[in-house]
Amino acid sequence: MDKPTSDEKIFATLAHVSVLFSFLGPVGPTLIWVSQRDKSKYVRFHALQAMGYQAFAFWGWMVGVFIAVFGSILFAIGMAVMLDIDPSETPAFPLLMQVVMMFALFGMWGLFFLGGIVGAAFCLLGRDFRYPIIGSWLRKKLLSMETTDAEFEEWEDGWVSGVCHATAILQLWGIVTPLIVWFSQKDRSMKLRFQALQAASYQFIAFFVYIIGMVMYFVLIFAMMFGAIMIGGASASPGGELPPVAGVIFMLFFAILTIFWLVMMVGTPVYFLLAAIASIRTIRGHDFKYPILGNIITRRMSPLSQKEPTSS
Repeated sequence: MDKPTSDEKIFATLAHVSVLFSFLGPVGPTLIWVSQRDKSKYVRFHALQAMGYQAFAFWGWMVGVFIAVFGSILFAIGMAVMLDIDPSETPAFPLLMQVVMMFALFGMWGLFFLGGIVGAAFCLLGRDFRYPIIGSWLRKKLLSMETTDAEFEEWEDGWVSGVCHATAILQLWGIVTPLIVWFSQKDRSMKLRFQALQAASYQFIAFFVYIIGMVMYFVLIFAMMFGAIMIGGASASPGGELPPVAGVIFMLFFAILTIFWLVMMVGTPVYFLLAAIASIRTIRGHDFKYPILGNIITRRMSPLSQKEPTSS
């Protein structure tokens, strides 16, 4: 790779430093990749690095949260056993556990931001920078003399598709990245067009279902509260008796709420699991279709440009 120009250094720096706004997803490096991919291999490389880092780090953070929470609990139990401490008689002990947990969670956030800031500083100084694993892999693909431009472009489409699916971890804001990719690349790559549109549609439907579910949940809660007040008033009146149907209604409400939470407990992991599978498969060069949604999008894409992906 030739020595980067001043403009290339600035664009690469911006791609990495956009980690500070990564609560929107990898929007910053995606916009830089869209505008510079045909102009500079240097910027293209760093934008692709930053896209992957800012998307996949959230998955690492989610795993880290799980480990931190249960690790803190195991740490607290271990300390209590070794020191023969009764947590119920030591008010400071639960507080210590929470402090350990907070340090772990915020420490991971700090490391996440630090990675992007270090990358920005290196690029600004014109020095080589690669994220662990991601950087070396991309460098081998993009800068290898054995990889043709056509081969890398095909691999690049898979990488960007994987990033689009991975942004599902961000819920609503994750939709922005696949929409940018779909809008900017829909005439260049049929594969990327299909996968980006799939990712955006999948995330939008999940968010819509979530909003509808939460609205129904709060309606049920308020209905139960209102019913409790009315029934309480009726029972407090002279000779007031609870109607037999009241118990049935409350049992029905509790049954619906239980079903709601069971659906959430099952649906949320399935949502993330499908997005993770989609991301991994597309990065590995395979086509992927979400159940039902993939076929609907395939049928509705323009017949002039449609080339139905095959599941492999």
